[in-house]
Amino acid sequence: MLRRPALIPTLILALGLTPALAEEPNLSPGTSAAEGAASKLVLAQRVYLQAMESGDPVLMLAAIRLARGVVTRPAPGWARTPAGTGELTVPEGPLVAGGPAALSKLKGLVVDDPDLQDLVYDLDAQVPQDRLPVATVATAGLSGGAEDFWQMPLSGSVPAEVALIGDGATALGLTVTDESGAVVCARPATTDPALCRFTPARNGFFSVRIANLGTKEAAYLLIGN
Repeated sequence: MLRRPALIPTLILALGLTPALAEEPNLSPGTSAAEGAASKLVLAQRVYLQAMESGDPVLMLAAIRLARGVVTRPAPGWARTPAGTGELTVPEGPLVAGGPAALSKLKGLVVDDPDLQDLVYDLDAQVPQDRLPVATVATAGLSGGAEDFWQMPLSGSVPAEVALIGDGATALGLTVTDESGAVVCARPATTDPALCRFTPARNGFFSVRIANLGTKEAAYLLIGN
C-alpha cells in the first residue's frame, strides 16, 4: 500500500511552504521601574497647568524646577511625515514649564511675598548642573483634523519613553506602532500631556502618530529619551 499522503508534510517543509508565523509585536513585557527624562517633563507640565489654573506660586515654582532638571536636545534621527496640508509656524513652544514665560508669570505671582521672591531669584540665578537627564525633543505644528507621522529608531531591551505635550488649543491623540504595524501604545485625544512607556524587544523603527481631532491649529512637542 502506497502512503503518498505521508510524503506531503515532508514536501511542504522541503519547499518552504509552511504557513508564515505571525511576528510578535516588538514589545517586552513590563516597563522600566525608574521614570526617565520624558516622564519628568510630562510631570512638570502637568504641575504647571495645575498651577496656572489655581494661581499657586509654590506649584509653579515646583514645575519650573522639575522642567529645568532635564536637558533637552533636538532629535536629528526622527523623520516626520506630515499628513496635513501646509506647515504651521510653531510658537516659542508649548512646553512652557521650563521657559522664560513661566518664570515671568511666577515673578508676578510672588510680588507680595518676599520669601518666595528670594526662592525665585535663586531659581533664576541657578547654573545648569552636569549629568542631568537628557530628553530629545521635536517641535511641530498641526492643522485641524490633520495627522503627523514620526519614525524613530529604538534599541531592543532599552526602556523607551514617548511623550506628547500640546499647547492646549485642541485635543491631540498619541499612538505608537512597531515596524509591523502592531500598536505598542495608544493614548486617547486630550489637551493634557500624554506619555507612553515601553521596552522594545529588539532593535527597530517605531512609528508615532499625532492626531489633531479638533478644528483649531495646534503646536506640540514630541519628546523621547
